[in-house]
Amino acid sequence: MTLLNTFFYYTCFASIVLFYGIGTNKILNIDFSKIKSITYCFKIIISIMVSSVVSWFVTKGILVPLKIAELFPLVVFLIYVCIDTFLEALIRLTTGKSATEFIFSYLVIILTISESSSIINCILIAVSCLCSFITIIPFIMAFKKRNSDITNSDKIFCRLFLYLALLMLTITVLDIAWINPEVFQ
Repeated sequence: MTLLNTFFYYTCFASIVLFYGIGTNKILNIDFSKIKSITYCFKIIISIMVSSVVSWFVTKGILVPLKIAELFPLVVFLIYVCIDTFLEALIRLTTGKSATEFIFSYLVIILTISESSSIINCILIAVSCLCSFITIIPFIMAFKKRNSDITNSDKIFCRLFLYLALLMLTITVLDIAWINPEVFQ
């Protein structure tokens, strides 16, 4: 039950896009043709999962015993860059296409390592973060379709942040009132 609670917490109630802000600045400029590319999606999923697992083992096995756990963002960065570069080279050699993406994956890995207490928890948080991002895509597509007539980028970003604020408010109200019965006791 704890794993299910963790999954729903990081997917819905602590949505990485809405509450942590990971990818918020790029959410409007998402190229949905890239997301439809299977190699692009697999590269992001594999790089996040492998980097999270390796980083968790290095952080818990080396950095924590040496009492230098404050260096984990640098170590995570180095591990992620090595894995991501290898996967990018592999994709470019096999398909001839680029599948570069950095900031979203790196921030998800940082969140995963800093919030996890076990390797299962680490993997579950990474999967939840990816599911959270996938969950927000239909909302953003509907927002884009509804506001396709606006040409001023300042107006569309203003409306987007109001829209995201309404989504955050809705999720927060659902979390407190109906799904969390301990509030009323």
